[in-house]
Amino acid sequence: MDWFMAAVVGAAGGAAMEAVDVIKAIKWHRQMPWNVQSDTVEPPQRRADVRPGEEHLPAPGWKAYCVAGVLRLLVSGALTGAVGATYPQSTNPLVAFLIGLGGLSAVQQVTTLVPLMVKSAGRAALGGVVEEAQQQAQNLQQPGIGQPMVQAGGAAGNAQPNGGVAPQQDLTGGGGAA
Repeated sequence: MDWFMAAVVGAAGGAAMEAVDVIKAIKWHRQMPWNVQSDTVEPPQRRADVRPGEEHLPAPGWKAYCVAGVLRLLVSGALTGAVGATYPQSTNPLVAFLIGLGGLSAVQQVTTLVPLMVKSAGRAALGGVVEEAQQQAQNLQQPGIGQPMVQAGGAAGNAQPNGGVAPQQDLTGGGGAA
C-alpha cells in the first residue's frame, strides 16, 4: 500500500472517529452538538480547565465543528501517510484505518511528551558541556601560593594545582552555584 492510499484510508478512520463523537454528543444532549450551549450541559459544574466566565459562552456553531472535523481528517491522514511511507510493506488497509482512528489521540499524547523529551535532551547535552568546561578550568587553573608547578612528566612529584573546587552549574534550572 503506498503512502497516499494509506493517508486516504487513515482519513477515513479519522472520519469514523469524528462520527462516533458526534453520535455520542447527539445521544447525550438530544440535539446537534454545535447547538449545545455551555450552560445547558448537565450537571453545570465548574471544571479546572474552564476559566471564569467561560461557562456561559454561546454554542460554537456548525462552522467550528466543520473546521475541527477537517483538522481531525488532516491529522489522521498525515499520520497514517507518514507510517505508510515509512513501512510500505507492512501497512495494509486495516492497519491504516486503525492508525487513522487513533491518530488524534496519539498526536495529543506525543505533544504532551515532547517538552519532557526536549528538557531531558537539553539536560544531557548541558551536562556534557558543563563537565568539559570544568575539566578545562581545572587544567588551566594556576597553582596556589607556595605550591610548586606540576610539570609534564611528573617532575615535581605529587604536587597538585590549586585545591579549590570549580563551581558547578545547577542542571535543574534553578541557577546559582552548588
